[in-house]
Amino acid sequence: MFAHGCDAFLFIEHIVPKLSVKTKDEILKEKILDGADKLFQKYGLDKTTMEEIAREAGKGKSTLYYYFKSKEEIFDAIIQREKNEFFNYVQEEVSKAPTAVEKLKVFVTIRFKRLKEITNLYNIMITEVKAALNLDTICKPNYRQQYDQKEANIVKSILQYGIVSGEFRVFSESEMDMMVFVFMSAQNGLEMDLIIYDRLDEMLTRLNFFHEIMLSGIRK
Repeated sequence: MFAHGCDAFLFIEHIVPKLSVKTKDEILKEKILDGADKLFQKYGLDKTTMEEIAREAGKGKSTLYYYFKSKEEIFDAIIQREKNEFFNYVQEEVSKAPTAVEKLKVFVTIRFKRLKEITNLYNIMITEVKAALNLDTICKPNYRQQYDQKEANIVKSILQYGIVSGEFRVFSESEMDMMVFVFMSAQNGLEMDLIIYDRLDEMLTRLNFFHEIMLSGIRK
């Protein structure tokens, strides 16, 4: 049967933000990414140039190329930053929910609302990157899998927490992995629907319905 490990207590305590002092290089790179982010969302990746990014950041092209080889590399860095901020925010909010059921609901809701906020970047990636650029350079399959795994780990930790708290029945390891797989597959499918058709409210309703069906099968 499923063994309860320390991972089950991932969200019991609130995550305490760690303060860090950024270096001069880190501050400059953030400024470049901020400027590029505005341009990408306004003009798109294909129509934005390195010259425009340098101008937006208030730096020369030589400085820009010192940190980034191309606008595609800058775009990739922005996507990574968005993802990192997303996971930090999700984990912090999920940790505040008192029960496993509430944690799962918070995860679903926040994930979609946050995705809605950064939909412009994903639209760029879908409409321009696939058509005009080498997708492997910008959004590597292994990179996508890395973040899919992070989300799967969050869901698995919530389920583990529910078992320890007595909310959910005990599962075998294979059953646990199957539930996480099905849950994440459903979310990813709805995520793509959201990005393409921009129907956040409808997607949340659908996912909440699926969420209730799933809970009915795992509650004690």
